[in-house]
Amino acid sequence: MTLMSLLRLPGEHCSLSPATLAAWWSLLLLAVIGISGSPVLAGCYTRIFSFGDSLTDTGNYVHLTATSHSPYGAPPYGRTFFGKPTGRASDGRLVIDFIAEELGLAKVTAIQAGTAPGDFQSGANFAIISATANNGSFFAGNGMDIRPFSLDTQMLWFRTHLRELVQAASPAAQQNGSAAAALLSGALVALGEIGGNDYNFAFSRGVPRDEVRRFVPAVVDKLAGAMEDLIALGARAFVVPGNLPFGCTPLYLQRFRANGGWWDYDPATGCLAWFNRFAQYHNRVLTARLDKLRRLHPDVTIVYADWYEATMSIFQAPGKLGFTNALRTCCGNQTVPCGMPGCSVCKDPSTFGSWDGTHPTQAVYKVIADGVLHGPYASPVPLAETCPPTT
Repeated sequence: MTLMSLLRLPGEHCSLSPATLAAWWSLLLLAVIGISGSPVLAGCYTRIFSFGDSLTDTGNYVHLTATSHSPYGAPPYGRTFFGKPTGRASDGRLVIDFIAEELGLAKVTAIQAGTAPGDFQSGANFAIISATANNGSFFAGNGMDIRPFSLDTQMLWFRTHLRELVQAASPAAQQNGSAAAALLSGALVALGEIGGNDYNFAFSRGVPRDEVRRFVPAVVDKLAGAMEDLIALGARAFVVPGNLPFGCTPLYLQRFRANGGWWDYDPATGCLAWFNRFAQYHNRVLTARLDKLRRLHPDVTIVYADWYEATMSIFQAPGKLGFTNALRTCCGNQTVPCGMPGCSVCKDPSTFGSWDGTHPTQAVYKVIADGVLHGPYASPVPLAETCPPTT
């Protein structure tokens, strides 16, 4: 018996037996569950190309540092969702994972983890732990010996990957030069979060706050430049996160607690107020630049992902969302960091704001992702309301 036959309601001369009625309701319930349970954006974007740092890396760093036994590749990282370390700097999924799930896509493969174009059917992730927006020359010019995996490096990886995808495309698409544009026009580009480490490295080396503040325009310039390059190649949809409130991370609360008095703290949250104001300044400069890019490219979708306010919603009302340890670290301590033999780990990471003192827990990432996908932490519209523009 088919669903359609059961959906024919009884007329004047027919009726449904109890068994048939029960079957009708069962099939109808399955149909409704199947519809409501499907990803909101399934079939909307064809793939994701993701750039960023440790907040988005899904395995690049551990693949490139396999011989050095990175703690991010050791238990208990990954325990909550994957049941094993995956190279993610958390106990489970990241924002990019939740977005991919909502899009109906499989996990976005780390570029260093795949070996052939077929490994990247749902896109590719170029983000890597410790990445910065600026390259080593920028830091050298500011008196710091830092040689990071910068956004420039990730863009080089991307261009190489794009060439490989084009080579795997149909001969006709290769001949008329449309393969690259076709691949990008249906994709979502997740640009970040990246730039936070430009500031983190400087603060950790004692660079004065006002000097670090002058880094912000250079960081935003790098992000905007990458977007312009990607748009020129054919990208038509972006989601761009701002900085997190790093004045609420246990690492900052520990490292900078002696550098000021009570006036440095936000009494409503217990976070370091100056560092959060710094993050807000970065986000204002970034959103202003995104507004300019929207005016320059009206055919391109650019969603600002407000990771700052999404995360602050936790710190401002932790009990409401079940975060009874919002400012505490679940895994590791100053003596034995997370991922090292003998490190301590909490029983329930979902109640903690920080997994390892620097990076959020999966539970925090879920709050951020929901707010970006469905509002209110995205502008001009939630990501779930966007689709690639049609021609």
